[in-house]
Amino acid sequence: MRVVFYCLKFAFPLFFALFFSCTTIPTLKVTYKIIPRSNVLEDKEIFFTFVDQRTDKDIIGDNARELYKGYSGNITFILSGEGSDKYLVGIYDVEELFKEAFTLYLENNGLKLSDEKKPAIPQLIIRLEKFILDLDGRQWFATLSYEAEFIENGRTIVRKFKGEGQKFRISGLNQAHAVVSEVFTDIVNQLDIKSMFAETM
Repeated sequence: MRVVFYCLKFAFPLFFALFFSCTTIPTLKVTYKIIPRSNVLEDKEIFFTFVDQRTDKDIIGDNARELYKGYSGNITFILSGEGSDKYLVGIYDVEELFKEAFTLYLENNGLKLSDEKKPAIPQLIIRLEKFILDLDGRQWFATLSYEAEFIENGRTIVRKFKGEGQKFRISGLNQAHAVVSEVFTDIVNQLDIKSMFAETM
């Protein structure tokens, strides 16, 4: 009887450990490396709008879906500064993720974000066109693209941005998180809002 008791004592923890490891829901982690703070545009204000105009709202591509079974579509957003420190910002959907990242980018350029659209305030519209993570054999691929429309003083500037990256899959989803984070950081920071202001002055 004592032998059975000890067997059960060790069997139950093992069972629950295996159960929860097998039922772990896959996640997507995006780490955004923020640009250094600048005061170049600190006296200026902007009205920012984000539009998700993707025809396909799925983030995970066909070949990667086997590894992302049960994925909710939400993203763990992590902020990285100039050093090695990282901070968990929150769990966001795609729209919240891009709004937060571009808000941080604009504020770090010294801009004040307006709560309402006004004729005297420049307007920035970011239209997301593509956001895909997929797997081709042992390679993770990430593709992101958006259009930026800047309106000021009756002038409109439209620019398109596209970022792509790939990483060899070693194990788990770590390389998937890494390639998405690199492409995401690069494409957000490509915007160069300072040059847009300069062109419409």
